[in-house]
Amino acid sequence: MVVPARKDGFEETFIGENCWHAIRLNSSMIPKIKYVAAYQVAPVSAITHIAEVKSIEQWQDTNKYILNFSEPADKIKKVPLGNSPGKAPQSPRYASRERIMKAKSLDGVF
Repeated sequence: MVVPARKDGFEETFIGENCWHAIRLNSSMIPKIKYVAAYQVAPVSAITHIAEVKSIEQWQDTNKYILNFSEPADKIKKVPLGNSPGKAPQSPRYASRERIMKAKSLDGVF
């Protein structure tokens, strides 16, 4: 899964708290989510980190969820936006870890 992240939320939550929260998920997809990758919005405009998901729990009293990491996120080779500005994730998007790690741009992820 790829989640869009602004600088402050990325540093404070994804890196600082080893989790990502308030994510709207289809309940049928929850068992399939093994990793979460952070797409840092402009000016970075790239997937920069990935983390293994340890658990997925309901977020407060909402229909959203929190993804808890099994360990701190790993910095990976940047996967840039590429030539398709419309590909920039505006909300969480499902993608495999394998596609993220092999991709040269977001065109290869989605």
